[in-house]
Order: sequence, then structure tokens, then C-alpha cells
Amino acid sequence: MFIAYRKNLITIAATFMVIASITNSTAMAEDELVTRARQLREVAIQKRENEAKQALTESLRLSKFSLTRAAEYLKPILESIESDELLPAEKRDSLARGIRSQIKVYEKNIGVSASKNLDAVQSQAQANERIADIDRTSRENEKLSRNIDSIKNLRKDGQTAEANRSFDELAKKYPNNLEVQALGRLSKFQDNIGAESKLRATRSDMMLALQRDILKASIPVSGDISFPDDWVEKSKRRTAGAKVSEEDRKIMNTMSSPLTFSLKNEPFQSFLDIMEKQFGSPLVIDQQALQLMNITTETPITVNSRGWSTRTILRKVLSDLGLSYVIKEKTIHITSPDRAKETMTTRAYPIGDIIGNMNMNMPGNYNQAVFIQNVQNIMNSIMALDPKSWQPEGAGSIVFEPSTMSLIIRQTAEFHFLVGSK
Repeated sequence: MFIAYRKNLITIAATFMVIASITNSTAMAEDELVTRARQLREVAIQKRENEAKQALTESLRLSKFSLTRAAEYLKPILESIESDELLPAEKRDSLARGIRSQIKVYEKNIGVSASKNLDAVQSQAQANERIADIDRTSRENEKLSRNIDSIKNLRKDGQTAEANRSFDELAKKYPNNLEVQALGRLSKFQDNIGAESKLRATRSDMMLALQRDILKASIPVSGDISFPDDWVEKSKRRTAGAKVSEEDRKIMNTMSSPLTFSLKNEPFQSFLDIMEKQFGSPLVIDQQALQLMNITTETPITVNSRGWSTRTILRKVLSDLGLSYVIKEKTIHITSPDRAKETMTTRAYPIGDIIGNMNMNMPGNYNQAVFIQNVQNIMNSIMALDPKSWQPEGAGSIVFEPSTMSLIIRQTAEFHFLVGSK
């Protein structure tokens, strides 16, 4: 059983390693995609910014000779910038707005006398201002990239709180920036991975602690065994409800004794005679139950027992006939299964002293899991005494009552005797 449990632990650990590997690989892949996207965007922005600067500079040179040539020179560049999908919307609009404004200036002053140098000076000043605006935008993008790299480095160093604080400030300043939004999604993904890693580590620690407890419990006891001072009193409480008379005890012991005989198409009465001889006392027959089942003492039966227990033989023959039995009033009563169920008794068995104490060095959910497992193990051991007598196959039931730390068992008197005699 321990070997199987150990194999299960190894399988669980291997599964967690595979999951961790997959999630880490996914996080790295997404991080690489974000970095690649940012690099492409930065290249596109720098390329267009340089083109815009050169175009404005060249248009100013052309405007000295012809304002029309200067305006026509800028129009294809404007169309190219407006159709560039690699540029962020805000950057595309900024560059296009600057060139469009300069084209309007040239077109507005076409035909004006060349002697009006004031307009030319004003146009030059506006162009210089637009170039400066492009420079400011470029520096802002570089600053944004540095902030994003700083946040990533903080996360790699394990400073999650500081990284989250910096990201919140960045998200407020650039709410529509695609790179910032991608970083936010990545941050949430990494936070989830971190939480899952902590959960797996906690679970692993608890499983190791549980394994140590199991190994410790499996060490054979050496020397004298010490029991609690109230052990005798608690043991009496558990066995008091199972006390039976000497006649009932004799019947229970006979139930477990082996018996060999063979009947083939013999009357039911022949079987009853053998049972009465085996128990040394007459059996009480519920004639009304037999009539309802259309059974008489002449109903033929067949049984071939080779050292079976008396209990097994009695159950088999009666079950084949649709009958059952109960031990009541120091004798065996043969009746219908429904009436047998009505004779079941309910008793409480305190088990608080054998469930186990809490380990204060472990988390609460660990103690709760161990407590539930201990109770379930005790219940399984009791149910194993007669597996088919419990619901849904049988009528027996067993529940744990936390307020009294007791098992409430509804079963036959015979079963209560078995529980009390162990």
C-alpha cells in the first residue's frame, strides 16, 4: 500500500514539473513576442520620423524656388505615412498632421508676392517647430521603452510589488498604448504563474510532511506502550453498547464455526433441522412472511457446503428464497428482508481518542485533511466487516457526528456484536 502511495506521489510530482515547464515556456514565448513587436514598432517609428524630417527640410529648400513644388513634394510622403499600419495611431496622426499643416501653408501662399519675406520666415519657424515636436515624441518613446524594461527587470528580480506600482503609473499615463497593454496582460499571466507555483510548493511541503507522518507511524513500537490515563474509561464507553447475553454470544460464535453438508432438491424443513441442530436451539419462523413469499417447509432447496461458515450458509439459502434473518431475543428469527430491516438498532461509538491530534506546525487545511482521512479509514475498517450489509446493497448506515466525536451506526445486533468484539 505504501509503495502504491509513493508511486502516486512521484506521478503527481512529475505532472507538476511538466505543467511548470509548459507554463514557463508559454511565459517566455509571450515575452519574446512583446519584445519583437516593440522592436518592429520602434524601427517603423524611427524610419518615418527621419523621412518626415528630411521631407520638411527638403520642402523648405524647394519653397525658396517654388511653393507649388514644395507642396507637391510633401503630398506622396503624407499618403505613405497615413497608410503605414505599422505605426501606432497616435504617432501616425502626429507625423501626418505636421506635414499636412505645412502643405496648407505652401498652398495658401502660392501666388503671393515673393517680396513678402515675412510669410517665408513664418513658414520656416513653423517647420522648425514641427521638427522639434517629432524629436520630443521620439524621446518620449525612448523613455517609455526604458520604463517597460525597468518593470520587466523588477519582476525578474522578484520585486513584484514595486513592478506593479510602476506599471500602474505607466498605464495611467499611456492608457491607449498597445505595448503597455501587452505588458499588462503579460504581468497578469506571470502573477498567475507565481501564485500557482506557491500553491504547488505548499502542496508539495504538505505532502512531504504527510509522508513523514506515515513513515513515522509505520515504525514498529519498541519497549513498553504508554496509553492515555483515560484509555480504559474510553474503551468501556465504546464497548458498553455492544454487550450481549451469554446465549447471544453462543449464537454469534456458532455463526462463525464451519459446517459441511449437502442438500439437493431437499425440503426447506431439512435445512431448518440442520440449522437447529447446529445452533442447539429452535429457529423462529415468520409464517406470515413465508406465505407472502409463497414459500413452505416443502419448498425444495439445494446447497453444497464444504467448510463454509454457518453465517454464510444461512445467508445464502435464505437469500435464494428471498428471505433474511435477525438475531433477537436470544434466538434466530427467519423473516422477510423488510421486516429484518425494522429490527435494526442504532448505537453511537465514541472515537475521538483514536482519530489523532492536530499538528500545530502544519497549516489548518492539512490538519483538516488528516482528520477527515482518519475518520474515513475507521469507517472503512468497520464497513469491511460485512461490506454487503451497507446501503445501497443493504440497510446499514454509518455517519460521523462531529459534536460528540462519535460514529452513529445503524445495523443488526449481530453486526454490533462483531464491532464490539474486535
